[in-house]
Order: sequence, then structure tokens, then C-alpha cells
Amino acid sequence: MKKLLIILGFIASILAVVLAVTPLFKLSVFPIIIAFLCGIALLYFSKKKKFKTKAIQYVFLLTIISLSFTVYKSVFQKAEIGDIKELEQLDETSEEDAIKELEDIEIM
Repeated sequence: MKKLLIILGFIASILAVVLAVTPLFKLSVFPIIIAFLCGIALLYFSKKKKFKTKAIQYVFLLTIISLSFTVYKSVFQKAEIGDIKELEQLDETSEEDAIKELEDIEIM
């Protein structure tokens, strides 16, 4: 049980760190929760049976790192919404350019 929780905790925390630094950072919450629960369960088992807590510390460290990345990105990343008129004008010009290019192509 101890090894299973350690492996599951490491996999979840590493996955959380990877997801936290990518644009999919909002999905890193689920592995963070799983890693945190595995860490708490490992902490509970280590209190019952005395064994080394180094793996538990690493799981919590990676979980805290990914949580801090996720919170930082959530707070400081702003969604940029472009000016709608400029986007529509750009769309119209690109459509006109595409029509001109299609008219220039001669089909034999």
C-alpha cells in the first residue's frame, strides 16, 4: 500500500507540474488534489508505521510547486480580447485577397 501511494503520488505530482507550466494549467488542479491526498495518506501511514518520510516530502514539494505555478498563472494571466471591428476588417480583407487569388488561377 505504501509503495502504491508513493508511486501514485509521484506520478500525480509530476503530471501536475508538467500541466502547470503548459497552457493547460487549469487541468493541473486534478493531479494536485490526487497528489495531495496521496501525501496525506502517506503521512498517516508513516505515523502508524515508522518509515522514512523523504518520499512524502518530495511529493509535497512537487505538489506545492505545481500549485504555486497554477495560482500564479491564474492570477496574472489575462485573457486578451481583440477589438472586434479590427478583427472583422482583417477577416474581410483576407477574404477579398483569397477571392482575388482564386480568380487569378486559370483552370484549363
